[in-house]
Amino acid sequence: MPLSNDEVISRARTLLDHRFRRMANPVSPEAERLSDMTAAYAIQDAADTILRTAHGYKAIGYKIAGTNPASRAHLKITAPFHGRLYDKLTTTSPAALGDIPFLRVYEPEIAIQIDRDLDAARAPFTADQIAAATRAVLPAIEIIGTPFEPWAQAGAPNLASDNAAFGYWIMGVPLRDWSGIDLLDGVVTLTINDEVKATGKGRNVEYGAFGASAWLANALAATGCGLKAGDYITTGSVTPPIPVAPAQYVVADFGPLGKVELRTSGA
Repeated sequence: MPLSNDEVISRARTLLDHRFRRMANPVSPEAERLSDMTAAYAIQDAADTILRTAHGYKAIGYKIAGTNPASRAHLKITAPFHGRLYDKLTTTSPAALGDIPFLRVYEPEIAIQIDRDLDAARAPFTADQIAAATRAVLPAIEIIGTPFEPWAQAGAPNLASDNAAFGYWIMGVPLRDWSGIDLLDGVVTLTINDEVKATGKGRNVEYGAFGASAWLANALAATGCGLKAGDYITTGSVTPPIPVAPAQYVVADFGPLGKVELRTSGA
């Protein structure tokens, strides 16, 4: 049975309450979990309205979850889903993160910035069309974050409702000319406290950054929405997810695309 508007708003408020009050949100037994993605996105939209109107958040683009088979296996999901990036949960590299609750894993990601509005009526979009509409490409680290506990067992609809488990985003320097950079086979290395923890390539995101962004553009178009000029899209992890811990110095090295650096506070 579809959720009523009151139920959607109530669930959105509950999710945000857990985040703001730093309270774990125990995952319900499987038979009682949210199972419908349409309802999940309705809850996400309701939470977005609350964040913007009551807390002064501004959406600056989108994140895509589950574009990497390793990430999907970690989350026990079968398809991608999306959430929003917010200004108050974004910073530039080099970054220092204080006590931000419920940060779970690091994901080095290739991100893009859209240069012009994409009319939803012109969908479906291809990877080449997205590339032609891209203003800049940049390295990034997304930190997955959600109060759901155990979060990896929450399931796609629950995580999608909780803004696709978005925790924090660290963005590197945008490059307007990426023509000489291999965004598919260039090696990305993630080190923590100078120890290599993971390596990957852009093609570990299925269809690459532009293909993943085309998936997002088409998913949004199916609901009558479109990407806007200036939107950032962080396209999914190019490595397996790596756990967050205190007192870490983290570097995601994307070679010629650049580096992203952050430090987490001590225990």
